Amino acid sequence: MSKVKTFLGEVKHELKETTWPTKEAMRKNTLTVFGVMAFFGVFFYAVDSVITFLLNLV
Repeated sequence: MSKVKTFLGEVKHELKETTWPTKEAMRKNTLTVFGVMAFFGVFFYAVDSVITFLLNLV
């Protein structure tokens, strides 16, 4: 039980030292992630469509 208490105390200490991102930073990072996901979704859809079209020509 002593190890668990020590562990939880260390976790609490680390959480106090953590620098959390601001609301604006989180918004920017979230939009970046969704933008990259959308870009790669469209990119891979286009590549897949071109490959399918070329294979249907054969």
